[in-house]
Amino acid sequence: MKHSSIAIAFLVGLLLAGVLLFPIGARAHEQETSVDWEVAYANLRVLGPPVYTRSTSLPVTCAGGTPGVIGATGYPTITLSTGDYLCITWSFRYIGGNAVRGDLFWITRLGLDFGTVGRYINGGWIGASSFEMIPNTQYDATLVIRSIQPSFRHLHVGVSVQNVGNIPAAPTTLPIPTGGPVLYGLFTDASGAVVEPLQGVTVPPFGNLQLIAPWPWAVASTIGQILIGFAFIGIMWWYARYESKRGARA
Repeated sequence: MKHSSIAIAFLVGLLLAGVLLFPIGARAHEQETSVDWEVAYANLRVLGPPVYTRSTSLPVTCAGGTPGVIGATGYPTITLSTGDYLCITWSFRYIGGNAVRGDLFWITRLGLDFGTVGRYINGGWIGASSFEMIPNTQYDATLVIRSIQPSFRHLHVGVSVQNVGNIPAAPTTLPIPTGGPVLYGLFTDASGAVVEPLQGVTVPPFGNLQLIAPWPWAVASTIGQILIGFAFIGIMWWYARYESKRGARA
């Protein structure tokens, strides 16, 4: 078989595999089999499904419920433009035996679809730090994230508990079903140009932030590397001709 035929067959096989696997990928996070749910439920009780609110500017009001429609999978679907903000609020109770540190997280199927703008516990800003979790205490969590690239993904949130692990938000279902409970979450379907997480946000003392622009030295460096590359190719071509002529004279 010719190499071109092999390449075409390989390409067709990849396309067919993508078509067949896409529905599986789209539903990949309905259940989280990597979580030890017995341990998770011994530490956290999520008190209700997260509420997702879309906003096109800051500050996000965190009110108004989930925009969008219910899709065939049973999850709400929010239509976004890149640059839109999502405010996600939910509550949980820590029921572990000892005081530990906790952290809020969000996760998507692709992983880099959003940028974190703000994290709050009980109305207080926690920035990039963790927070103290005291036994038998309720916590009201708020995440503000921003859509930074157009794609279709499943989004859910959770709490990282010290010495326990990442516990995604899910209803307390007992007995625990095979594979774990069905996670709280939604699908987002974004469109538009890629944006930086903080593009257009006013941050003192820098002012209104914009897309990362190339520095003059970086542009000069790139051009310099291109010129050096062409020079290297030219030198090697000249050396090859030189060796060829010297061999012909020998």
